[in-house]
Amino acid sequence: MIPYEWEDRPHTYTPDYLVRLANGLTLILEIKGQEREQDRQKHAAARRWVTAVNNAGQFGRWEFVVCTDTADLPATLAGLAGDSR
Repeated sequence: MIPYEWEDRPHTYTPDYLVRLANGLTLILEIKGQEREQDRQKHAAARRWVTAVNNAGQFGRWEFVVCTDTADLPATLAGLAGDSR
């Protein structure tokens, strides 16, 4: 769970999926149709968390992705995995 604040109150964000790609990248994947302001705060917190984890350097490489169209997901995953298919 990733902590964030919304309307001056603490909350926690649980991502939809954690995906480990074959190249070792761990992906925090959020599937989202419409995005509200609270969602933007969650996503900003996830991006800060990923930056902190990557800077620590002890937990592998991480990325955060919001998918708004599942038809694009295979290409997004292939790009992150370094697959040029």
